[in-house]
Amino acid sequence: MRNEANHQGLRATLMSVLVLGCALTYVSGCGNEDPAPIDPVDTDAGTDAGTDAGTGSTAIDSDLAIVRFTSSGTLDSTFGTNGISRVDLGPSGTSTRDSLWGAARDATDRIVLFGSKKGDGERIDADRVVARLTANGALDESFATKGVHTLNLSNLADQARHGFVQPDGKIIASGYVSQPTGVGTQTANNIVLLRLNENGQTDLTFGSKGVVNSAPFKSADPDNVEWGFAEAYAAGLQSTGKYVTTGYGRPGATGGLDLVAFRYNADGKRDLTWGNSGAAILDLGVGDERGRNLTVLKDDRVLMAGSATKTAGNVDAMVAMYTAEGQLDTTFNADPAGYKVYDFGRPDEAFFGAATSADGKWVAAVGHRAGGTGLNDDAILFIAPANPEDGVTFAAAVPLSETANDRFLSVAFDSANKVYASGFITENGDNSMVVARFNTNGTLDTTFGSGGIAKVNVVVGKTEEIARGLVVMSDGKVVLAGPAEAK
Repeated sequence: MRNEANHQGLRATLMSVLVLGCALTYVSGCGNEDPAPIDPVDTDAGTDAGTDAGTGSTAIDSDLAIVRFTSSGTLDSTFGTNGISRVDLGPSGTSTRDSLWGAARDATDRIVLFGSKKGDGERIDADRVVARLTANGALDESFATKGVHTLNLSNLADQARHGFVQPDGKIIASGYVSQPTGVGTQTANNIVLLRLNENGQTDLTFGSKGVVNSAPFKSADPDNVEWGFAEAYAAGLQSTGKYVTTGYGRPGATGGLDLVAFRYNADGKRDLTWGNSGAAILDLGVGDERGRNLTVLKDDRVLMAGSATKTAGNVDAMVAMYTAEGQLDTTFNADPAGYKVYDFGRPDEAFFGAATSADGKWVAAVGHRAGGTGLNDDAILFIAPANPEDGVTFAAAVPLSETANDRFLSVAFDSANKVYASGFITENGDNSMVVARFNTNGTLDTTFGSGGIAKVNVVVGKTEEIARGLVVMSDGKVVLAGPAEAK
């Protein structure tokens, strides 16, 4: 996707321009990064980073903002305060940047948030956080400790990503952490999965005390302690009770990045029957391939969404469909190899959200394409039938405004197979959370919000505002969640 020299240049840029990626990926120069060395190949910016929502001061104090709309797209005044609830995850009396990557709901419409907060006291690392709200937007104090479960991985900067609620009420949170390999200052990213019981306490039957810390590419040679790295941006549950992950990494200590996916048994142990010898790796041989999210279909196939490089210097959005056992599904509406790379006309594009409809008939992915000089950032949308013979695929840029930057990060279906996509829109230097509702043919559903679009400006005049989490409730109400600058 970008060569090593370009990555070093991007790092220099990040040192002077703070983007929301600082809050979410802890890249060098943000003041809250992991003190361990960072592999420059894994440091990214632009659309494919998927975390920037504007610029701001390193002193920004961000909390979480949760917004609920009615099924018609108006703010729901019965939720929080005038439709908005705020949650501060940081230590009491401190100014820290709380982050959020995803949201889900359980069987009783309680809202589960997946994110991270700065460690307590003088620590600069991040802790993973799972919080639960009641249906009306208040912290659910029956969950974990006053509504919040915090995972501290030995003062390492845990990179929290997405999560979901199982049908039995248990909760899975995905992500990764950088750990020393034992070779000088070399570090490698390990997959970290956390499973909680419905009450927010760790499930001791999973992994080690509820946590799986997995280095799937570790060398089998006991005299060779170097290994590659792997990340779990998202995980999903198959009907067999097994967990599939997607992310990116590489088998060796050096080299380009590939989409990597693994499967874990219900007890947290690796399932070596998945893919090829326990791994599904997608490498197009030109640049980097990244898995950013996934959704599990009713037949246990897995749709993965992210980005790929088919031609040098051009990052395109990508979807890949895998069979239940981890082989590329060549019957899906894709290239003969079982994946599809979409070029939406810009050199930097990616999907970040993925979802399947409740009836199993449709899948969707959303993301954005970077604007570049003189151009706005645009949202992009992919909607396809789960089986090609049952419908027509839609894939296109769907700008929400001709004069503003807009990006999608999350996607969900309602019970009528309407497609919701959320993210943010920037107008006059001010970010607002936004959600749009589409029909399965890709047209906006104009009965929702204003012309199919609903937005809310949580903090006026600030760019630290983005809807990363998206949940459609059982009654059709729509919940957005993400970081927003503290008041």
